[in-house]
Amino acid sequence: NVKCSADQHLNSWACICIHTYKIYRIEVGLEVVLGSSQGQRPVKQPLCSLEVRFCGPACQRGAWQRHQPDCRAPAALAATSSASASAAESAQQVSWAPPKVSAVASSAAAPWVDGSDRLQQALQVTVYPNVGARHGEVQVHLDAGTDFQGVREAIATAVLGMQALESVAAVRLFGLPRAGGSGPEAGGRELRSVEDLLRELSHTDGGLVASAGAPLRRRASQQPVDVPALAGAPRRYDATLAGGEVLRVDWTDPELPALLRCPVPIVVSGSGMLGGAPSLWNFEYLERHISDVDNFFVLRSPATSRGRFAYYDMGPQKNPCGYQVTRTNERVEMRFPAFRKEASKARQKKRAGKQVDSVYLQSALLHRDEQEEGPPRPVGSFGISCAVQVAKDIQKFRWDWLREQMSGRHVQTCQLFCGQEGDFSPCHYDPQDNLFGQVRGYKRVLLFHPRHLASLYPWPVNHPQDRQSRVDFDAPDLKTFPKFADLQGQGLEVVLGPGDVLHLPPGWWHHIEMLPSEPHGEVVSINFWYPAPKWFYGDPNLGESSLAWDRPLFGVKRVLFERCVEELLSQLAGPDKVPSILRQLLNGNMSAADDRSRQAFAAVKTFVGTVFPDAADQKELISEILDGRFAGLVSSVGSGGG
Repeated sequence: NVKCSADQHLNSWACICIHTYKIYRIEVGLEVVLGSSQGQRPVKQPLCSLEVRFCGPACQRGAWQRHQPDCRAPAALAATSSASASAAESAQQVSWAPPKVSAVASSAAAPWVDGSDRLQQALQVTVYPNVGARHGEVQVHLDAGTDFQGVREAIATAVLGMQALESVAAVRLFGLPRAGGSGPEAGGRELRSVEDLLRELSHTDGGLVASAGAPLRRRASQQPVDVPALAGAPRRYDATLAGGEVLRVDWTDPELPALLRCPVPIVVSGSGMLGGAPSLWNFEYLERHISDVDNFFVLRSPATSRGRFAYYDMGPQKNPCGYQVTRTNERVEMRFPAFRKEASKARQKKRAGKQVDSVYLQSALLHRDEQEEGPPRPVGSFGISCAVQVAKDIQKFRWDWLREQMSGRHVQTCQLFCGQEGDFSPCHYDPQDNLFGQVRGYKRVLLFHPRHLASLYPWPVNHPQDRQSRVDFDAPDLKTFPKFADLQGQGLEVVLGPGDVLHLPPGWWHHIEMLPSEPHGEVVSINFWYPAPKWFYGDPNLGESSLAWDRPLFGVKRVLFERCVEELLSQLAGPDKVPSILRQLLNGNMSAADDRSRQAFAAVKTFVGTVFPDAADQKELISEILDGRFAGLVSSVGSGGG
């Protein structure tokens, strides 16, 4: 028996082979060679990530005080080697390429477990939804003393949006599949104890996958859209920004409701959610049946904008700083026949190689206020005295199925989009939960996780283009926006065809392009907006208006917190003072002479400190809010830019 003294292994996870008398470090801390008595070649075992023999989990439960003398017999080793070879073949298909971010943040002293199978130290772990790739990660904090049931409950709440204990019971946790590995090195083992959890996190790319009861998906299921014209369709961004694809999930997948609660995009295929609209709603059909609607909102983009349709809120309350804004399109009202005529002319001229104005119809058909209960109501007289047939088409959508999949929630707004191939909406994010249905033609969508906010440089909260990226993806200015270069390979890409439904969780950035769509280049979509779900906002028992700041603050909640900081400064000191006070918060001292600014500085410093007690974390947060977002802005009030 080999005895390990507490002072040697207190801060290490080690794997001991009594046949070679060697101790191997798994994570951090100690690596000691005690010597070799037999000199046998180490053999991989399922419970060990290194090339050593392993006695089994019973040794670990003794906190490495004593090893049992029953190491696996040579026959068992041979059988295991054979099983590892078989597993190697299937492991070749693993598509879990590691991301450019650190997969797990842990303390310098690795947490270890005692005989009660509980965490002895607090732990922060990266968890991915079960989408076949490392997408949609969530940072989850686990307290010291947490047992495995507690681990599952914390992860089910943070990642899968689950609250009911009967649902949590079905949650399964897996280690990350590892590309190029075989046997135990292929990863993807199901975890059944805190001990299993810590062993998995010992890998340098450690992290977990959470499933709502389904087996581990080792590859994002894709069904490429088989349209030859799409293959050569140019992108309005560098193709190297995309490093993965969005998971396609069949509408019959039993895990679908849970995946729709996860903070990760998925595409639902084959659902029939849109009824007969994909086969009916071309521009000719819509003109016949909605020409009696008085007016639709249409964006008109000049030829110099090359089909770019950005969003502008030009109301006086949205531009209190008086920022000078150069618009790339204007909002007009027109009937559908007039829209169709302009769109047809634009397409003909584009195909002839001429620059021309573009038009993009975006108009709400159904809506309800957030405080209202029940389904959305028709906007104006839609479906009552006009557009009756299209309203009947919408009634045939699978509303009951949709509500069931979306955890009983009702849609807040249903909006129609009609555009032409070659046009696009630049990168932006929405605070709502969004199901985006593709009715006619094709769209390509490039998506980024909310954690990339600093690299996408959104306009200030008090700017008419709030929630949109300042970076021109056609020709990014890396001198002004240097962090944009960090996005290479970080985006997800998907092509949507008729009948596809894309789930866009709150805070996910999306850049949308309209692709070649025969016979007339017509592209029609309809979306279903929901208020951001209550599980994004903390304690569900306190209602959707209650916001709990998680630790660690990550993803869309971090975005919301940063918006709160900016809005709080605006309210306390005035919108024009926001960039200057942010700079002073970053430097750590207040030099303003007026009392209002000093009070705002102190209040925001306290507010940030309650969630980010560490000074380095505070500085990182303020930098994300400030860097590049105010640069070059010209304001008619105060100093403006920063």
